[in-house]
Amino acid sequence: MDAAAPPPTGDPAQQGGAEGSSSGRRRRAAQLTTVVGLLIGGLTCAFVVRTLSSEWSEVREAVLDASPAWVAACFLLCIASMTSIGWVWTDVLALLGVPVRRTRALAWYYIGELGKYLPGGVWPVLGRGELARRNGPVPGPRAYASVALSLVTLYLAAMLVAVGLLPFALGDDGPGAAAFVLVLLPLGLAALHPRVIEPLLGLVRRVTKRPLAMEVPPWRDTVVVVLRYVPTWVFIGGATAAMAQAIDPGASPTRVAFAAVLSWTAGFLAVPVPAGAGVRETVFIAASGLSPELGATVAVATRVLFIVVDGGGAAVAGAYLRRVRRTSALVAGPALDVPTAGDVPARADALPDT
Repeated sequence: MDAAAPPPTGDPAQQGGAEGSSSGRRRRAAQLTTVVGLLIGGLTCAFVVRTLSSEWSEVREAVLDASPAWVAACFLLCIASMTSIGWVWTDVLALLGVPVRRTRALAWYYIGELGKYLPGGVWPVLGRGELARRNGPVPGPRAYASVALSLVTLYLAAMLVAVGLLPFALGDDGPGAAAFVLVLLPLGLAALHPRVIEPLLGLVRRVTKRPLAMEVPPWRDTVVVVLRYVPTWVFIGGATAAMAQAIDPGASPTRVAFAAVLSWTAGFLAVPVPAGAGVRETVFIAASGLSPELGATVAVATRVLFIVVDGGGAAVAGAYLRRVRRTSALVAGPALDVPTAGDVPARADALPDT
């Protein structure tokens, strides 16, 4: 005689109530995170406006009296440098197995990067990572890991460019403190090796008790990403050198470019300081060979243009993402960024841009 099937456990009404309660908690959590996100976004915009207004007042006369052509060149190089950071971030996402369209990643980058104007170095990571997680096919761990990896490779590229410029930027007193890049560069490249990262990832899994399904990319591919970030620092150094030429044609372009790259690296290492403010200017003045007054003017004037680019880029990116969301709501079918099985390209470049 066959055994009777076990009766269903639990009251269906109770099960439905539990599901409804769980759904309600998820909705409340989503609403809470949305409110928190709006508050952080508003606070970030306030910090950006305050920083821009205070620093513009310091250099207004110098910039208005400077060569318009060189100032325009500085502005264009600022745009190129910031855009190239988001551009290569797409390659980092593809390296971690999540290819997305470059236009979408650039929009996430520009909006998320406004977090660097808040105190604490964690906000750009949270901003970019959360935008990628919420608005694209990017799992949370990979979204945040991609931002962290892009920052590490970005500043290793800065050290590489600084080493290349070092022979042209030495003063009579030798490299001095600038030589720290000669030590940090090989250490940083070695730290990207899977034999170093995999044990650290295992430790994070044990501490967080989460699987964190993510493969460590091959070391060679990660080094290629470092090389792809090199043009970013050519643009950043060129932007600062252009501003120096606009204010003082006698400034040494190579030494100013070297000082700019070195100062950005120092600002990145000063994690608690918003966007490395103050730290970058101090290092730049010390390494540029300019007088303290001129060095401060060049550093702050260039920083003002970078703030304008960041704010303008975020505004354009926000409009673009709103248009994409409206289009997605009107068009039936799969989400724009979710590739179907068998259609995942090997590189992000293979995805058509919108």
